[in-house]
Amino acid sequence: MSHSPDITIVLAHFNDGEHVIDAVRSVYGQTHKNIELLLVDDCSTDGSADTARAIVEQDPRGRFLSLDVNSGGVGGPRSRGLEEARGDYVLFLDSDDTLDRHACKNLLHEAETSNADIVMARTRRFEIGAQRWKGWHDKLYVSREHYESIEENPDLSVDTIVVAKLYKVEFLRNNSIQFPTDIHYEDLVFSANAFMNASGISVIPQSAYVWNIYPNEIRKSITNQRDSIQNLIYRLEALARVEKIVDFSKNPGLFNRLQLKILRHDARLYLNDIVSHDDALAMEILKVLKPFLLRVSPEAYAQLDVPERFLYGAALMLRPDIVRDAFTMINKRATWIPPLELDVEASTYRWHSESIPGTPDESLCGELLSVNKSDVDSTPWFQVEWHHEVREIQVSSGKLTIKGRTFDPGLKLSSLNNFDLFLKIFSRGKNRFSQIIKCENVIHENQWVLWEALIIIPTGWPAGDIAKIGIRPRISNQLTSREGHLVFPSSIKISKKSLFNQGLLNRIESYRYRVYRTVDGTIGLRRLKSGKKRILVRQILSPVSKFNVKKDTVFDRPVKTNSLKWKLIYTFLRMLPLESDSTLFESHMGTSMSDSPGVISSTLATHYPNQKQIWSIAQGKNIDGDFNSVTRHSAKYLYALARSRYLVDNQSLPSYFVKRKSQRYLQLWHGIPLKRMGLDEPDFADASIEKKRDLVKKASYWDYLTIPNPYFESTFVPAFGYKNEMLKYGSPRNDILAKLDNSMSDNFRNMLGLPRDRKIVLYAPTFRANSRNSKRSIKLELDLERWIEELGDDCILLIRAHYLNKVSIHPKFSGKVVDVSGIEDISSLFAVSDVLITDYSSVMFDYCTLDRPILIYAYDYENYVNDERGTYFSLEEFSPGLVVNDQSSLHAAVLERLTVDLDKVERREFSQRFAGFEDGHSADRTVARVWG
Repeated sequence: MSHSPDITIVLAHFNDGEHVIDAVRSVYGQTHKNIELLLVDDCSTDGSADTARAIVEQDPRGRFLSLDVNSGGVGGPRSRGLEEARGDYVLFLDSDDTLDRHACKNLLHEAETSNADIVMARTRRFEIGAQRWKGWHDKLYVSREHYESIEENPDLSVDTIVVAKLYKVEFLRNNSIQFPTDIHYEDLVFSANAFMNASGISVIPQSAYVWNIYPNEIRKSITNQRDSIQNLIYRLEALARVEKIVDFSKNPGLFNRLQLKILRHDARLYLNDIVSHDDALAMEILKVLKPFLLRVSPEAYAQLDVPERFLYGAALMLRPDIVRDAFTMINKRATWIPPLELDVEASTYRWHSESIPGTPDESLCGELLSVNKSDVDSTPWFQVEWHHEVREIQVSSGKLTIKGRTFDPGLKLSSLNNFDLFLKIFSRGKNRFSQIIKCENVIHENQWVLWEALIIIPTGWPAGDIAKIGIRPRISNQLTSREGHLVFPSSIKISKKSLFNQGLLNRIESYRYRVYRTVDGTIGLRRLKSGKKRILVRQILSPVSKFNVKKDTVFDRPVKTNSLKWKLIYTFLRMLPLESDSTLFESHMGTSMSDSPGVISSTLATHYPNQKQIWSIAQGKNIDGDFNSVTRHSAKYLYALARSRYLVDNQSLPSYFVKRKSQRYLQLWHGIPLKRMGLDEPDFADASIEKKRDLVKKASYWDYLTIPNPYFESTFVPAFGYKNEMLKYGSPRNDILAKLDNSMSDNFRNMLGLPRDRKIVLYAPTFRANSRNSKRSIKLELDLERWIEELGDDCILLIRAHYLNKVSIHPKFSGKVVDVSGIEDISSLFAVSDVLITDYSSVMFDYCTLDRPILIYAYDYENYVNDERGTYFSLEEFSPGLVVNDQSSLHAAVLERLTVDLDKVERREFSQRFAGFEDGHSADRTVARVWG
């Protein structure tokens, strides 16, 4: 080893012989070898110090140190280690954690490259009990970055743990940065001091540290000892010292970010626990917190979301019950819960206004417990997490009647022309069964919508496999709200009468359920235990009941269609006679019931009401209403695919589909192409003859193809080698746009819950391939904070992702930026929009029908047009509107086009060349030709 080590690793130890060996081995196993290890024992009492000394002294790079007196925390051992450090840099390690193998190498390389005082790396947390990995502030560590000071990125300060960070020893000593030894949470003080004084902070995306998280019953960390008031006092003392250290005049960004961290993290840890604490401990916590919360800056409170503001208003009122209510909203179980009363003069809604104290903090409480009326009014109804609760339950003749109500403070539901309330009853556990029940007797009463629902245990349910049943409401008016929670107030008495399946066989089996209140306060049904004789009867009847269940459920579950068994079954089904009055509809591979197939379905029902319609629905897709549907790829789907005379689709049927001679297949392609398709794709240039023939063969199944315009005919048709009949009627999905008038636009605004006095901008980007089949949202190339600052007073921004993508919009943008990706029928969004922003999506062609301004936001144009597929024409040469490449230009262009249509000539030239010729009767002509 060289005379001076590059890095000193300080390992704090106390009574941890079980884990310290792994920690030491992770140090000696580093790929960068010029290091020293200082293991500092805090007067261990269990003999583990001898174990630690033995393992440390096996390597000459290690030294064992011991404090004279137990310090009570890690501050003492770390401070001693820092005093003794001989390395140029120091890295801290706890005895129950480990370093990643390349931690020193990666951290040191960055430190020597950037000369930073602090280098920060990623921490990985491992939950020992659950045996799973979790992140830690991962968004800070996406890529390598360097900042001259913390003011360039104050968000770094939220990662206050000192591990996974390499500190320049000279920097720490010159600024007298040390760990306090008289309190816990010493990391908070040390980190704030270091961030404030650092000249150069680097971030690397590599992981350096493994933080092991043990179950509380095995090893309870300081942070998890929050049931002790002294623990809270320690944290508040540490935060108070941070306040004294950080100078607002020198580090305003750091100061403000740490103030917000108090509300978002430090205080929240203790408020979170109030949900499970009794009132006595909860009140004690609130009393200790309140003086500290009153010192937090108004600017920090202003950055909170409405539910978070409500939480702190409740905390300052010393009301544990209201704190618990606030978490109902924070956990997104409801957007608003009662009482929320309108103050007409102030144009605000006030939550629990009767509880605001007449004290000096009354003003702050009042502000925190208020929400602007405009914020409530501008939130579209379908984005509201509705609060539903039970008013009364009645059990009679084995059936359950629920009388409930839905809280509607802004009277949004009352303003809708019509809507329906549904209850979804579903099985909990492995067996997935559900049923949709429509609510009746829906009436409005002040801020409430009252309703009733009759619940009958379905005959076909496998009651023997379902121990618990859940109940969730949702609202629909063509659009559908998210499923909500049905709160079961403790004041309502639980009936002892039981529910049971109807029908003779079910009555003999006698599976019975009783209403119960779940642990989270919602209503559910629980199966009752049965006697030995009844169990014996069920065993005898088991084969019959299982057959009934399979008949009703199994045949509508996806099957392995590529297996020999199902190939043979599908072949056999194709031998059965066709059902001449049956039409199978599919839109976007079963993910939708909209677009042109939806329009054709409605038109067909009008002209040929006796034609049986079957809809293909992807597994897990919920639909409301009385539709005859089959799950895509299920046995029932194969039956419909094989026997329906008519097939309607807008994308492609499954690869295993083989068209029968007498079947009639209508292809309503979902868009006019910009990107090259089919045989025009570069991949097909060198493709095998078999691959090309297979593509053309699949297209040959189409008997009819909708042709919107000559451009589509000249590109799409040859790209698929299509030779059959072309229906040159326009696009059925655009019929509504061709007929649109002001009253229809107003109806769409009402349906969407959008104010009539605001301009609407629709942003509808194309599909982004990097997020397909991913649970993560795509990155939105818009700074929404900036959008609201510059355009928020002029318009509402609707964001509609491609149906294979999803976006995530923070609740703080509610009412100003609205995620409308869940709205299947994009025509309604076109109808209410004053300006369309898109990139390369085919929506630009359809929107031309309205002759309204279009902007092309092509921030990645070169990457898109130069990818492997290419485009049929250049958007820079032919465009329906201005092409912009950055957000500043986009904002300026939007502001202009909200008042003046600057691109009318270019748009009409584009429309004549590329878009459809729509007269509003495409669906009528198509139905007449295909079914007439």
